Amino acid sequence: MTSRTRPLAALALLLTMSLLAACGDGLGGESASSTSAADGTAPPPAGGAALDWDGVRYDFGRITGLSSNENQDLMTFDRYQLYGDNGKLQSAPDFTEEPIVVGNSDVPWVNENPKERTYALDPEAEVLNLANRGEIQCGGNDKTERPAWKSSTVDDLFAAGIPDSDQVSLTFSDAGKVTRIRISQGC
Repeated sequence: MTSRTRPLAALALLLTMSLLAACGDGLGGESASSTSAADGTAPPPAGGAALDWDGVRYDFGRITGLSSNENQDLMTFDRYQLYGDNGKLQSAPDFTEEPIVVGNSDVPWVNENPKERTYALDPEAEVLNLANRGEIQCGGNDKTERPAWKSSTVDDLFAAGIPDSDQVSLTFSDAGKVTRIRISQGC
């Protein structure tokens, strides 16, 4: 190495070290976080990063983003708490059956936690949309129609985009993938 190239080599080494330091070493316990982009798409998780499924069988809230990476389709989801029959708030860990809300004239949920979760979608997940919204009487009574559901696919969901509904229930497999998405509407 000549005396003219030593300063350049030192500068290159310093620049490389600075870039590596800025990237982090991955050993500091940092976790990848999930946020929604302004266009409503969920960013793909960093390589091997854990998604946000917390072992629940069912969830309720609204879809805030849809995206895909080379391995899977993803959904960002804003979880809500529902008022139970006893008047107490219940969240995803409390649900023993799929929470289906149809024909409500009030808002039977609370959204106190702004955290959005990223879930992986099973490629064969069933997507159900309320098909007879105009036939469901607000507030429900004995004369109202039973909800009818139109079945579609994950590809159909992505083609349609983020649904304009804040009444979405999810069902998860034992592996944590979303296997059913039920999109409902209030009055």
